[in-house]
Amino acid sequence: MKSGVSPFVVAARILAVIGMGLTAAVAILLLLVPAWAWAALSIAAFLPFFGLIVLVERYAASRGWIGPDTPTPRD
Repeated sequence: MKSGVSPFVVAARILAVIGMGLTAAVAILLLLVPAWAWAALSIAAFLPFFGLIVLVERYAASRGWIGPDTPTPRD
């Protein structure tokens, strides 16, 4: 069983998912209009949120908070 995850990791995950969802939705809507410059700006705004989720997940994996369970000597 994995140990608990830090509240900061949870908050960063929530922020990243909300940011990615919002900017992706805005980009799709702006591509349908078509407002190419604003859509490109929205796609560019998506990238920092994507980078945040990558960094947070790598941090959580390095701490052993996520990933496969490793067998203990009792197993």
